[in-house]
Amino acid sequence: MAFKKKEQFDISVVRQMVKNQKYIDNCPISNKTLEDIFDDYNAESKNELKDIKDELLSIITPNLPSTVHSVRGRVKDPYHLIEKIIRNASENPDKYKNIALDNYNKILTDLIGIRIILLDKRDWKEVHKCLLKLFKNDKRRFISESLGANGYIKNYNRYFKSANEIGNELKNSYHAEMPKAYITTDDDIMLYSDSRLQVDRSKTGYRSVHYIIRYKKVFFEIQVRTLFEEGWLEFDHRIKYPYDKDNPKKKQYVEVLNSLAQAADKLISFYDKSDFEKYAIIEEQESIIDNKINETKQEDKNVSLEQKLIKLF
Repeated sequence: MAFKKKEQFDISVVRQMVKNQKYIDNCPISNKTLEDIFDDYNAESKNELKDIKDELLSIITPNLPSTVHSVRGRVKDPYHLIEKIIRNASENPDKYKNIALDNYNKILTDLIGIRIILLDKRDWKEVHKCLLKLFKNDKRRFISESLGANGYIKNYNRYFKSANEIGNELKNSYHAEMPKAYITTDDDIMLYSDSRLQVDRSKTGYRSVHYIIRYKKVFFEIQVRTLFEEGWLEFDHRIKYPYDKDNPKKKQYVEVLNSLAQAADKLISFYDKSDFEKYAIIEEQESIIDNKINETKQEDKNVSLEQKLIKLF
């Protein structure tokens, strides 16, 4: 039996991915620590997380409403994991500067990512109800973000035993943060009005609903968005995210695409099948009335002709 050769960590690959030298220069985490995390994740955690991802999809997908367009999941790539740690250690040092081999899986909340795609953004409500029902939603279990990395580590350790209790993993799973809807317009404030949801306008042009949930040994992330939001964000990510955000030409280009995607979502939200059925009924009724009027006119014309003939004879 041939064994697959262990993939060796190559910091130059990460540097090519990061692209912005300042992130590498400002990274407080040693190359040795990054290599240890890479090796641990690539050798052990990744395969186990793939099994958990498949398990989660088998739990979530059958419970979603029929209005959902599609569901998919992924496990973070090892090099993308290291790239994210380097980038976030610079952008959010309070949470990432002390990340290490023994805590990275407690601090990172998107080692597993699940995406739920909708055609109509109004359908998010039923998905929201489903996720709150599937996974325990108790604000007393929410991570205190003000504590930085310690808040995530303490929460992870506090519920480790119950979350991994054999046979009760789903029962003991829970929302680790209050669900958050990222919106861009005032129109969406009413749409996402829910006491169990936080609304956030801090991300320019970004529209999505996020859930951070604990299941077994991992925090994982669910993102709920429309098909048009997904298409625009994928393209936005490809051409400028996250290291070329200030490029004026690219910024102008993606703003136009963003506007088109937003307009498409609005048009879909205006669509209501019952309205179109109602209009079809009205048109049918008008057609019947028009036919009756024409029949009456023809009858009157015939009667008039008969009267004229009688007078002649």
